Amino acid sequence: MQKQNLLHRINSTHWLAALASLLGGLLFFIQLVYFAHTQESVLDEGAYLYKGYLFVSGQYELYQPYGPWSNHMPLAFLVPGLIQVLFGPGIREGRYFAIFLAMLTLAGVWILARRFGNRWWAAAAIWILALNPMLTKMYSTAITQGLVIALLTWALVLILGQGRPLWQIVLGAVLGGLIFMTRVNMFLVLPALILYIFWDHGRKAGILSTLAGGLVVVIGHAIVWPDILHLWIILPRSLTPFLDAWRLPKPYEGIWQPDTSVEGRILSFFQIFRFHFAVMCGAIASWLLWPRSDNWKRRSDFRVAVSLSILLVILLALHMWFSLFGEYCVFCMPGYLGFFFVIGLVLFILTSAIWLRDGPGWRQWAVVVVVLVLSAGIGFSAFETIGEPLINLSIPSKLVGSSIPGYVTLGSVLTNKFGPDNRELRRLLPIFCGFLSGLALLVLVFIARKLANRPNSIRKLPYSYGYLVLVAFLIVGIVLSPTLAFAGGYTTYDCSGDVLLSYEASGEHLDRVIPDGSLVYWRGTLTAAPLLYVSGIRIFPAQINDGYSYIVEGDDSELLKRRGRWNYDLAREWASQADYVLIEQRSYDGWLKDFVLERDYQELEPSPPAVPCRANSQIRVFKNSDFRE
Repeated sequence: MQKQNLLHRINSTHWLAALASLLGGLLFFIQLVYFAHTQESVLDEGAYLYKGYLFVSGQYELYQPYGPWSNHMPLAFLVPGLIQVLFGPGIREGRYFAIFLAMLTLAGVWILARRFGNRWWAAAAIWILALNPMLTKMYSTAITQGLVIALLTWALVLILGQGRPLWQIVLGAVLGGLIFMTRVNMFLVLPALILYIFWDHGRKAGILSTLAGGLVVVIGHAIVWPDILHLWIILPRSLTPFLDAWRLPKPYEGIWQPDTSVEGRILSFFQIFRFHFAVMCGAIASWLLWPRSDNWKRRSDFRVAVSLSILLVILLALHMWFSLFGEYCVFCMPGYLGFFFVIGLVLFILTSAIWLRDGPGWRQWAVVVVVLVLSAGIGFSAFETIGEPLINLSIPSKLVGSSIPGYVTLGSVLTNKFGPDNRELRRLLPIFCGFLSGLALLVLVFIARKLANRPNSIRKLPYSYGYLVLVAFLIVGIVLSPTLAFAGGYTTYDCSGDVLLSYEASGEHLDRVIPDGSLVYWRGTLTAAPLLYVSGIRIFPAQINDGYSYIVEGDDSELLKRRGRWNYDLAREWASQADYVLIEQRSYDGWLKDFVLERDYQELEPSPPAVPCRANSQIRVFKNSDFRE
């Protein structure tokens, strides 16, 4: 009877859950629009937009020799390119389409949370996204994370769960194929989805899905065969000698040399938990408190949970291998999780209601260790944000035994007493602070459980200590997600002012001063976004990727040019051929500065700053004296 009354009360609050979902969705949308206008464009975004426009408008073909470096699967360029052609070239169009994809993703997340949880879990899922500034910043820009997560979310909507219609399952496999043709790093998603379909939906659905998803991949490769094979050079060289024709020779080395120190790798690892707290910690909680076999409501739910767990582990391991243990982009790992965060979120929601609420002692100890390690690690990952404020924290001098009234900084006290300098304290204090926070949570939960379960208590808590600790840890972390210590500390591309207006003003200025048909040397901003507004020009396509396609070792210029790369010799050759040389103020130095001065190039009026937060982002325009309009 009491259970029926409880269910009745919950059902009577459906409208509140719907209202919570709407408010969370509105907050998510407002943030998307705000961040779309205040995030500086990254190289990848400008490359997707500008290359995509060049490809779809027919100026170049995908993977063609001597064209732009097509370093991703076709849809990574063709989808943003199509948007540019349909609505006009510009970063505004690309970002507004990204907002549309993000809201589409949000709708899919709500459906999945409602299907595997309830209306309140659906509202909670919306708020988990809305309270994560990193995700909203990422999905407000025109990068492939937004396209991939939208495709993946709706593939899961169509495929996961008991009794899905056959047409939806097959369509979900098609979306899995489209994910494959968007990003090569997500190629394992389609086979994983197909294996799940065979397991949970049967042989017929599995065969048809294999044919549908496989056909998308085969046709996609066939259209641009064989040059698309250069994307597969990420596979081990010893296993794929047939791909050597698409690899650059061994001595060739790019200028991009990221931080690959052990400290940097550890920092990047814990940033995953800091910036994606609910997803990563929710998944770990699901594994630590994995339900008993008789607790699953449906056999299908168990199959979904196992399949999601395997896929999440595989994708995490694959991306960690290339980032944390590779040499290319150590700090890309938190961004990589933006491709597939929804997997961990659905796993969290699906299992949470039936988590193991009691269990052996080793699970309790495992929870304690995990919470302390993650708390300290999250603190370390936030040292660049909170390290300095902790060092400068003022404390009463009496607390440190001084007879002089007033305040002293925590950093000065620790330096005088123990000797570490500010650089060491900047890293150590956040670790210690994070560890103490985790320890405080453990103690508070222990005390609260003891008080609730004292002998004279009317209702005792039927939950293990480990269960209560993980629930409290998740609640605190999710609530604190917008703060600087968590996802609110992702401020890498924050910019004051409206960047869409500034990119448009910069590009439109260039369009006014550079006539149609001009050959342009580009050393402008890191992103090629301003070029979207300059009509009728010709470029040296390898420069779209700026220094990331620049090779410092290897002297076969013809090979590099054919592969969409460049070197110092090509740079000088192209600068001498160009009708106009464009140089961002912060890059106006070195040989290129000497070059335009020695050749007596005519300097025209520079563009307004490409981004309002950097005064040195204006683009200087130099006209070749030999150019005749």
